Amino acid sequence: MDATMPRIANASTRETRQPIDQGELRTILSNLSHELRRPLISLKAGFDLILRGPSSSISSDERGHLSTMVSLCDDLLRLTRGYLDYAAIVQGARPLIPGTFTLGAILGEIDRQFAPAAQERRILWSTTLDQPEAVVVTDVMRVQQILGNLISNALKYTPTGGQVRLIAKAEDETWSLIVEDTGPGIPADSIDKVFDPFYRLPRDEHSGVEGSGLGLAICRELVSQLHGRIEINSRPGQGTSILTSFPRGGSSARDQAQSRGADPPDVGLTSADKPRRGGNR
Repeated sequence: MDATMPRIANASTRETRQPIDQGELRTILSNLSHELRRPLISLKAGFDLILRGPSSSISSDERGHLSTMVSLCDDLLRLTRGYLDYAAIVQGARPLIPGTFTLGAILGEIDRQFAPAAQERRILWSTTLDQPEAVVVTDVMRVQQILGNLISNALKYTPTGGQVRLIAKAEDETWSLIVEDTGPGIPADSIDKVFDPFYRLPRDEHSGVEGSGLGLAICRELVSQLHGRIEINSRPGQGTSILTSFPRGGSSARDQAQSRGADPPDVGLTSADKPRRGGNR
């Protein structure tokens, strides 16, 4: 056999190849998302320009196809934003910024954001809080991102006429947030997988519900950065409850701030943002 012939890769050579480093994978993901965003934004701008032109220049069928393409561009842009968020969060690109907040103020801001969306989808939305004046030290932006992902998922999968509820509790050393819904629930064999990046639950192909598979992976990483824990309790056909719990004093957050030579800011949200206790809309 000619010794100069090129070597053909086989199963054994593939098995000895080193797996890609997770940090390298996240860098690739981030760079790829950036590269995809440029042409997608250009495509969307071009489609929008055509759609805003004279109605006589394109047929109604062509206008429908263009509108579909704009929607597809929006979907892909949302996916790339999710990939960028995940890469940045896992790489720890943003340090903790702790502050002192009341639970009432935190829930008030979430209530303001999501009550209209629930009403639009005809889903019963409620918040429950026994101690609105309870004070916690946390990075409120991370907390809002966690709740944003959890509540968005709950609203997405809960059918019209269902219910989504946010509960906040404060104890001596910890505080917790619980998001409950009356959606389809999670199969038992998927509970341990839903926090894996890019994992998607098997849904009815006609349900029309799509996602990036990164929402709960992002939540798990953010909860870990806040030295908390996250747990899921779910039964198919009976809904899902997701609990997040954090240290109330925020000592780890304060330690990180002090290690940078700065005191954590005491910047509470305004009292006008406090939610109506147990209010249903």
